[in-house]
Parts: sequence; structure tokens; C-alpha cells
Amino acid sequence: MKNLPFILNIILFALVGHLYYLNLKKPQSAEQQAILPPASQAGGVKIAWVNADTLNEKYEWLKQQKATIEQRLRNAESSLQAKEEALMRDASALQEKYATGNMTQADAEKEQSALMQRGQKLEEEKARLSKSLADDQKKALDNLYSNLEAKLKEISGQIGYDYILSYQRGAQILLANDSLDITRQVLQMLNAKEEKKQ
Repeated sequence: MKNLPFILNIILFALVGHLYYLNLKKPQSAEQQAILPPASQAGGVKIAWVNADTLNEKYEWLKQQKATIEQRLRNAESSLQAKEEALMRDASALQEKYATGNMTQADAEKEQSALMQRGQKLEEEKARLSKSLADDQKKALDNLYSNLEAKLKEISGQIGYDYILSYQRGAQILLANDSLDITRQVLQMLNAKEEKKQ
């Protein structure tokens, strides 16, 4: 009875070895071999990774989304800056008029109240624009993840990856084997989808 755990371990080891051997004998299609990184062909858990920096740099749809959002941000900043400058000029003019005695106290208070309302509306507009841009960025990220997830499921379905990780230099995965990199294939699939839309 003392040897029972030892015998069970030997049987388990033999069984795992036999399953591993059978896994290696499965024929793969040419398409699977083209996408499957060499290090994952040995059987067992199939893992690949996609370089997030490369997708960020070379995925055409994402580049268009970022350019659109950046243009909206520049336009909003320009418009808000012009409105702020106009408000400051009007505040300076009011102060100058009052200081030179060209305006009564009641008129100055009335003008100051109007300027404060304009300032409040400008702050509300800033908040509204900021929320709108944040919503656009969130929508773009949601679409990115949907597109990416669909393509990764397609790849996983073709060759049976168990895990597809995101790799970014300096992130939680500190080192990744280049033979497990499927970034090029994923990027080609994503950009091909965008080309079909045009």
C-alpha cells in the first residue's frame, strides 16, 4: 500500500505521455500550419500573443478613429480657447470702463453678472465636449475589442489556440517568445476587413 501513490503517478505519467503522443499524430491542414507558431506545434496548451503596440501603430481602422478623435479635440480646444479669450477681453473692457468712470455701479454689476453667466456656460460646454470625446474614445475602444475578439476567435477556431495574450513592452508579460507571435496574421485579417468596407 505504501507504493500505491508511486504506482498511480507512473500510470498517470504514462497516460499523459500517450495522450501527448496522440496529439502530435493529428494531421493539420496547410492553413493551420501557416498560422500556428512553431513553438506551439508540440501539443499541449497552445498559446500565442499579439503585440498591442504594433496593432496600435498599424491597424488602419484604429488609426482613422484616433485621427478623427484628435481632430475633434483640436477643433474643440480651438473653439473653447477663442471663447475664453473673448470672455477675458470683455472682462478687461468692463473693468476698464468701470475704472475710468464710464459706467455706473449698477451697470457694472449687470455686465459682470452677464460675464459670469457666459463663463458658466463655457465651463458647461467644456464638460459636455470632454464627455462627448470620452464617449467617442470608449466607443472606439469597444469597437476595437469587438473587431479584435472576432478575428482572434476565428484564428482560435482555425487552429485551436487555448490562449491568445496581448503583449506590450513593459506591461505584465515581460518577455514573449517570438515564435508565438501572431500579430502579423491578426493585423492582416483586421486590415483586410477594413479594405472590404471601403
